Amino acid sequence: MKVLVTGANGLLATNIINLLLKVDQKVIGFLRNKKSFALFGHKNLILATGDITKPLSYLHLLEKVDCIIHVAALTSQNIVDYDVYDKVNNLATTQLYKSAIKNKIKQFIYVSTANCFGYGSLESPGKETISIKTPFDKSLYAKSKLAGQDNLLEIAKNHSATKLVIVNPTFMIGAYDTKPSSGRLVLSAYRKRVIFYPPGGKSFINVTDVAAAVINSIAFGKHEESYILSGENLTYLEFYKKVTSELKQKSIFIRIPKYLLYTIGCFGNLLRFFKIQTDISLTNIQTLCTHNYYSNQKALQELKLQQNPIEKGISEASKWFKLK
Repeated sequence: MKVLVTGANGLLATNIINLLLKVDQKVIGFLRNKKSFALFGHKNLILATGDITKPLSYLHLLEKVDCIIHVAALTSQNIVDYDVYDKVNNLATTQLYKSAIKNKIKQFIYVSTANCFGYGSLESPGKETISIKTPFDKSLYAKSKLAGQDNLLEIAKNHSATKLVIVNPTFMIGAYDTKPSSGRLVLSAYRKRVIFYPPGGKSFINVTDVAAAVINSIAFGKHEESYILSGENLTYLEFYKKVTSELKQKSIFIRIPKYLLYTIGCFGNLLRFFKIQTDISLTNIQTLCTHNYYSNQKALQELKLQQNPIEKGISEASKWFKLK
């Protein structure tokens, strides 16, 4: 099987490619800039440059593959215009799937986000049957990913020859975080005597566990099905304690009051009103104050999702960033 992986230089895509190459699969990595790719050259790997929003840059590649793993997405949190997200995460995704159908590609694996589904508590975590909840229903990123997901599922109803499987990871931690993206949470604790943490929590998972489950979805995933890929449901305090333990450092932890965070969020909204790009917004602040926990039971049963301790991902991220 030859596999096309989009967004090849991202955290998850790089780990997927790494695992595919280890089992001697042939891979085409589609990305904007080869210089940002973290892996060494491999006889079974071809890197192709292009723009996911411009079909002419990838259509010639579809004649040569059996499976597409679509990871490419716009994830930046500082964009104030929904249409910018929509162009990449919805419209380009929909066009890629239509092109896959036209080229009679057997498998299309779409990497979405767990926040397209409703979260829950530790006692009753969110799952694939629960609709998206506030504050994520106001997140421009999550809304665009959900729009792409819904469009693919609608198209898939009449095109079973190209199997569509959707995977929905939670917050991934691990190596090859070139931007960095999620690894910023690990970096934020490095050599800090005092660590300020928000009152919420989320589901953390090793990126290698996600990558393995994505590959398993080729064989075991069912057409038109979605799978939440989650790991450990932790508060931010619990996560930071694991990070500092892994880094072998002693830190003091101080909880940031919710009212202070909301004040900062309102200030961010004011900046966004004037079209000033910033990661700060009331919606983003609300996510930090929410305990958005998810169940992985469906993925455990059907995709053989691995459950390594999150300390493994923290250790691999730390080594990647050369923190130890």
